[in-house]
Amino acid sequence: MKVTPIAHGLDLLKSDLVRSDTLHASTVYNSLFSELEPDRYKQDDGPPDLLMALGTAWEKHLEYLLIANGVKAERPEEFLSPEGIAYSPDLLLFNGTTRLGEIKLSYQSSKSYPTEVTNSLSPKADKWLCQMMLYAYWLGLTEGLLLVLFVCGNYERPYKPELRFFELAWTDRDLQDNHTMLMNHARAKGML
Repeated sequence: MKVTPIAHGLDLLKSDLVRSDTLHASTVYNSLFSELEPDRYKQDDGPPDLLMALGTAWEKHLEYLLIANGVKAERPEEFLSPEGIAYSPDLLLFNGTTRLGEIKLSYQSSKSYPTEVTNSLSPKADKWLCQMMLYAYWLGLTEGLLLVLFVCGNYERPYKPELRFFELAWTDRDLQDNHTMLMNHARAKGML
């Protein structure tokens, strides 16, 4: 037998998701978090292409699973905020009430995430919450569902992936404060 490793040459970020050339919300909150937590979120040092591809594949599969299990969910087209900022929610959910859905695939531990009703998530979720609250503000929603696949679970061996859902409810004040913070950051950085 002869084995010859070869380069795959695939564009790992090829996608049918349409994204406009205008300022995107992710640019704003990524910039903010690169300043708030520079060791964790280095500017222009996003996830490698293969991890992005895994996350996108998981989003599509989980969306399929939700719908196949009777959840009224859809991935909307890209929106444009009143400020002219593009944003792309992962899901809108319509079972009983309209909620924002955000899907994450994460290698962080699930240990610091709640298993009972509480008023906060792990600080490691701050960027996700900031993103969701911004989208919810623009959409006029006060409820969301964060769906996280913790790939390594709680890091106890053997690793056991965990799929965890977190229902979120925000006050109008929560959403307004988050929006103001992000827009102030965008103006200070010359994005707006």
